[in-house]
Amino acid sequence: MKNLLKISCLSILILGGQIAEAQQNLAQQAYAIFQQNCLNCHGPHGAFTEQLIIESATSLIATGAVVPRRPIESTLYTRLLQKDLTKRMPLGQPQLSPAAILTISNWITAGAPSWIVQRDVNFITTDAMLTTIQNHLKTLDTFDRPSARYFTMTHLYNAGENFETLNAYRVALSKLVNSLSWGFEIRNPEPIDAAETIFYIDLRDYEWDIRGDAWTQIESVYPYAIEFDATTQAGLLAKLENLRQEMECEVPFVHVDWFLANASLPPLYHDILDLPATDRELERELEVDVARNIQNAPGRRVWRAGFNDSGVSNNNRVVERHTSRY
Repeated sequence: MKNLLKISCLSILILGGQIAEAQQNLAQQAYAIFQQNCLNCHGPHGAFTEQLIIESATSLIATGAVVPRRPIESTLYTRLLQKDLTKRMPLGQPQLSPAAILTISNWITAGAPSWIVQRDVNFITTDAMLTTIQNHLKTLDTFDRPSARYFTMTHLYNAGENFETLNAYRVALSKLVNSLSWGFEIRNPEPIDAAETIFYIDLRDYEWDIRGDAWTQIESVYPYAIEFDATTQAGLLAKLENLRQEMECEVPFVHVDWFLANASLPPLYHDILDLPATDRELERELEVDVARNIQNAPGRRVWRAGFNDSGVSNNNRVVERHTSRY
């Protein structure tokens, strides 16, 4: 009898685990559809968050946009089925495929489980972080090491930030360093650890070594530079000093979240790019003659486009694009 009871309990646990895994997979599929089709307007930083914000399953349920197990009563679902194009979502885009709509319906029917993956955090110590950077630096040629720099979000990982947030930081970092680049090619920071919390860049890929000494500009305002006590933290200090010597800098790495918050805005944004004071000076540096292009080469060296409904702004927009040597 005891054995039968144990088997029954084990079966319940296995079945429960399988159901939970299936719900998590369904939630991930639904969120992938939201990412591709909805978050541009209704994500946390979208243009239409006052109407609907897709931040988490919990928030969708709290606002009434999703009624668990009742798709037909869920505004998020019924707006996908509208025949009126002024009301159907995604607005101004083709209707979602039947398979995508069915996935969202199934997700709501399943109770709208969270798509956030719960994970156990294996705490990454400062010593382990420095060792990882040190080991990666050793893989580079001695000549290339002074051009190496690193970004870290180990502190965010250790704090238990969820996968979606960490991934958003990774994407934002790639977008920002390339927005701050004078280089011709797109070069994304490379993760160097298994948890993808430490990222490597080469200053030369972004021409940060020849325009205004960009990293020095970053160092001068970075408030979180690590210092170690020579007596109680001699091992950590030795590793940091080694990185400083090999990379020929005072701050070998900076926090990703600080960089995103500060380097995306003036004055640091302007300082890293070494931007001139006026648009005319910038045009000369880019070798773009705006007035001549508009007068002599519309449709060849310059194009304009106007938008009544912008996907990223509540206002109308006009975009003017000139060809450039860069």
